[in-house]
Amino acid sequence: MSDEIRQSAILVLDSDGGVFARLREVGLPGSLWRVTDAKRLAGLGGMHLAVYAVDDRVDWAVVETLSERCATVILAARPSAADAREGFTHGLAGYLDASLPIDVLRRALRGVLNGELAYGRDIIGSWLRERRSPSRTRAVASLTPRQQQIVALIAQGASDKEIGGTLGIATATAQKHVTNILERLRVPNRAAAVAAISSRFAI
Repeated sequence: MSDEIRQSAILVLDSDGGVFARLREVGLPGSLWRVTDAKRLAGLGGMHLAVYAVDDRVDWAVVETLSERCATVILAARPSAADAREGFTHGLAGYLDASLPIDVLRRALRGVLNGELAYGRDIIGSWLRERRSPSRTRAVASLTPRQQQIVALIAQGASDKEIGGTLGIATATAQKHVTNILERLRVPNRAAAVAAISSRFAI
């Protein structure tokens, strides 16, 4: 898959507008759509990335609602290592300090649009260590060659339709494969599946 990121629809859940203003400076490839109230999320769809601006406490129900729709990243005004680790459990694709330099935010968020994770190395390391259990290792090892192909495509940011086209199968069949992979690995989303596979080879 090309490294060039398609034009994307990016949802920004931000009550006071500060994070939205910073993201306009970042210059992401796509349109930014600001929502000020989580109650309005129910009617929204078709997004490629959601950015959730957090001033204090994370509303994990909101995180799960967003993560079910698209890759989701928290930009935290007061970052918490505990919240960052918890983010994996709730399907977050990333957890970042909202005050990071513009160029760092740009690289991280463009990476998420390409299917990568956006966490600090220390957070990813601790999360992977926690998941190096024998049962998790067995689950990863038990993936079929086709499932491993699919996880590799997910890591490149492929959608279900793109997976189907690459492998010559129907989109619905690709969706079923992805669901089965998530269940087998006991992970909440695609980003976590990629991380689980990567942990098998971590030093």
